[in-house]
Amino acid sequence: MDILKAEHIGFCFGVQRAINMVYKELTRGTKRIYTIGPIIHNPQMVKILKEKGVIPVEDVSEIEEGTVIFRTHGIKKEEEAYIKQRGLRIIDTTCPFVKRVRKYAMYLKKNTYTVVIVGDSNHPEVKSVLSYLGNDGIVLQKPAPVNAKKIGIVSQTTQDKDTFVRIIEGLLVGAEEMRIYNTICENTEIRQREAKSLARQVDIMLIIGGTNSANTKKLYNIVKHVQPLAYHIETEDEIKPQWFSDVHKVGITGGASTPDFIIDVIEKRIKNF
Repeated sequence: MDILKAEHIGFCFGVQRAINMVYKELTRGTKRIYTIGPIIHNPQMVKILKEKGVIPVEDVSEIEEGTVIFRTHGIKKEEEAYIKQRGLRIIDTTCPFVKRVRKYAMYLKKNTYTVVIVGDSNHPEVKSVLSYLGNDGIVLQKPAPVNAKKIGIVSQTTQDKDTFVRIIEGLLVGAEEMRIYNTICENTEIRQREAKSLARQVDIMLIIGGTNSANTKKLYNIVKHVQPLAYHIETEDEIKPQWFSDVHKVGITGGASTPDFIIDVIEKRIKNF
């Protein structure tokens, strides 16, 4: 049985940067380190960091002292204001590509565009961007009419391009003026393209990553259209031997927040069948 892995697998630039910054802080012996929500969408990595003293909290008001890490997806404007008002030490690991979405969205709002964010309204990245707009923006996951003549569009970094394009086409109907910033992360696009190509070459695909990871879910949905025998898993414990009956080629890809060690363990487990 041959195992083929996508070229771009493991941590993306933004996630690797964030993890490096956290480990650097841990080597300083800093006590009371917090993140607002999980720093990345990978439960196994978050658990490892928690054991080392990096504690995720959901409510920023729970933090009264210590160091606060801004997670890769960014935090809300009001959360940042609270942290600064309390005089807490800040380590900002927000992905630069997420900050780019925020910058363009704020620019569009300043220039009187109705801002449309293509993405998931429940995702922390989108919530963060919206908060810096004073929650004055529209979030779309599928084509829908917007009652505005002047529309500015940005995208969640982990959005797929097909959805982005379909929503833009739908908004063209009623708009007189549109300004579009393609803020989909290049690494996201590359991974999606590679996953689709790899899925055509194998008998089964494993998509590895947190079940709470938006980009991993997108990878799975894209792959499933090409290769019906596809599974989204977090750890090796979810693998079932019967999946590999009469299988000659296995394809593996992973989300942008999936650590290499998880991918290596899963690859080893498959080889042992």
